[in-house]
Amino acid sequence: MLRVGRVAARRALVATLAMLLAVPGTARALTLAAMPLEEMTRAASVVVRGRCVDRQVTRSATGRIESLARFEVLEEAKGEGARVVTVRQLGGRLEGDGVELVVPGAPLSEPGDEALLFLEPHDGEVLTVVGLALGYMPVAVLPGSGAVVRVSRVLGADYASGGVRPVGDLLQRVREIDGLRRR
Repeated sequence: MLRVGRVAARRALVATLAMLLAVPGTARALTLAAMPLEEMTRAASVVVRGRCVDRQVTRSATGRIESLARFEVLEEAKGEGARVVTVRQLGGRLEGDGVELVVPGAPLSEPGDEALLFLEPHDGEVLTVVGLALGYMPVAVLPGSGAVVRVSRVLGADYASGGVRPVGDLLQRVREIDGLRRR
């Protein structure tokens, strides 16, 4: 019960902070609480490695500028089925009137970008990144190492040294965490 309460409280905090960021002039800085890998995995309904195929900048019903990025799913660790996922990201530049919203720290994908994505439902088929930017880990392909992500020490004891890790190792750990949760 305590874990469910913590997850709900964290989601409410992230949602509140995201709304504050969307109102011009009300927030100047943002600090997010660390989320260990286990907590991010539990919070996400979908965890995938994906490549951005396109991004469309729109205005939400409230007038906020946001982007809808479509990602081709390259590999799944949690959730199943979709070959392409649509991810809502804060910010973007509206071409027609040149208005731009930049949310420091929030991911804004470009076609070709690859990332490990921890996603939760947003609106219908549209998903959003867990923890504003915590659940968005850019993938780099290093010669001789393959696809890697930079990991934060806050992901837990297994990642205390930080650095880069193979994407496959993180995806496998997410599968293990998700499998333990389902038992």
